[in-house]
Amino acid sequence: MEPVRLRQASTGRTCPCGARIAADNSDRLCTACRRAGRAGGFGPPQLADGFWDHPALAEAFADQDMGALIGAYRHHPQHPHRITQDRMAGWLGISQAQLSRYENGENPIDRIDKLRAFAEVLGVPPERLWFDRTGPPRPRDPEGSSAQDVFSPSWDALSTARSAEEVTRSDLTLSRRAALTAGAAIAVGPSLVEPMQHWLTPLQPLAKWAAGGAISGDELAAMRTVVDGLRGWSGGGGVARKAVLGQLNELAERLRRAPDSPNTQQAFQVGAELAKMAASMSFDAGLHDSAQRYYVLAVRMSKASRNEPFGALCLASMARQMFDLGRPEDGLELVQLGQYGTRRTATPGLRALLHTREAWAYALLGRVNEFHRAVGHAQECFAARDGASEPRWNASFDEAEMEGVIGARLRDLARHDPTQAPLAERHIRRALALRDPSKVRSRVFDVIGLARTRLATGEPEAACELIQSVLPMVVRLRSGRVRRKLQDFVTESAHYRQINAVREVQDAIRAVRTA
Repeated sequence: MEPVRLRQASTGRTCPCGARIAADNSDRLCTACRRAGRAGGFGPPQLADGFWDHPALAEAFADQDMGALIGAYRHHPQHPHRITQDRMAGWLGISQAQLSRYENGENPIDRIDKLRAFAEVLGVPPERLWFDRTGPPRPRDPEGSSAQDVFSPSWDALSTARSAEEVTRSDLTLSRRAALTAGAAIAVGPSLVEPMQHWLTPLQPLAKWAAGGAISGDELAAMRTVVDGLRGWSGGGGVARKAVLGQLNELAERLRRAPDSPNTQQAFQVGAELAKMAASMSFDAGLHDSAQRYYVLAVRMSKASRNEPFGALCLASMARQMFDLGRPEDGLELVQLGQYGTRRTATPGLRALLHTREAWAYALLGRVNEFHRAVGHAQECFAARDGASEPRWNASFDEAEMEGVIGARLRDLARHDPTQAPLAERHIRRALALRDPSKVRSRVFDVIGLARTRLATGEPEAACELIQSVLPMVVRLRSGRVRRKLQDFVTESAHYRQINAVREVQDAIRAVRTA
């Protein structure tokens, strides 16, 4: 008697080629695709000529939007089989949910390391990349074409005033869309570090070129009053940022016509402080290209004011931006440039700050011994600090700030050496105990850092309690950097998602980020 042949049951799962997958097949591919070779199933396919010229891809390149580029790639009509989000996520090494948020614009991709990694996986031609000036020149959006390259001009005072006037005028007339799409086009590597070395060269005098009236003492006092009023808005955006840019534009126009004098030098210092404010606001909003331009202008204007220590502070802020974008080597070079340039003029408080930025780079690079050596130097310098002799622009670097930075960097180091996590918690808790209650944003950063440390020590429920305690404050702060730190918590807690408390916090963070 002939044996009865049973039909192979189907699971309802579908192979990327479109065929149904049998119930006894645990693979993501059907039998035919497995026989054809796994490489085609798990990696991007060979692309036909003209693939990158498709209108949807051209629009994504014009908008400088990696999320839109990935979506356009997936739906490209030249693919012989449909590319699902699940399949694409596997290629990129992320979850399907994360890919969905990238494609719909909920989570902009602004980290240089991610942009490069995704472009490499998809095989994007180098000449089409928009986010690295070390590559071939890229066309800019017409709305943003007037923004000047602040790296190229001479570092004399006149050129610096002209650069500040032109850049601010351009940014004040940019549409919101143009500002957002410029966010990833930053200089890195030698294209960033080498031009900044002009900061060490002697300054050319002002007297030969200025033909306008001198800046009076009353005029200078009025400038300082305006800056002091704007300083309270330093965590804001939108109208606040435009107010800062407007004041910087007017000041730059005035400086362009002023002769050399002590008041003119002090006015350049006012401009440097305004430029640093504009950079911080841009950085908070995720506008990294704008942030970098204003940091460079702040360094150049501090040079024109002959205030090298303030320039070193701005270099330290530029380094922090590089750390946030996954470029610790670039950040370290900027910090060391600031340290060298102020080796004779830095106060103990500034030296301590620069050593913490140096330690930050070592933490990201996993260099444990160098990290602890730099932290030791920072603590020694801070112990020698005399608050009365420290400049007012470095007043925010108090003991609480130093403890918070050291704790957060120990948490970064714990990813390379888990034994650093308990020490990180100790420093962050000390920072919280020392923080002025009015420093709400800084306290929120501390709590998020403490929660991420609790994840590193295997305490997800305790971490979630900490995050829940600050979410109401996050909504009121409306800070882009705070929201990005919350997203880091979501990423780091992904392997605890089976825990109800973790899922609830992740959903709450998602609601806050999309509000």
